Amino acid sequence: MPVELKDIVEFIKSMGYEVEAKDTDKSVVDELLGAFEEAVPEKTTSTTYLKKLRESGYGKY
Repeated sequence: MPVELKDIVEFIKSMGYEVEAKDTDKSVVDELLGAFEEAVPEKTTSTTYLKKLRESGYGKY
């Protein structure tokens, strides 16, 4: 069952909180662009890197 944003805002307001939208000149995309640039080693695709992590048992312990 999908919940719409307006339903969430109404719920928060019913709890006594003030909800306001802030306009900024920044875009979420621009903020995240390059944020994870060094997460994957050079000369390796993200798909290959994730496959190697899964095979190695990364995160199982």
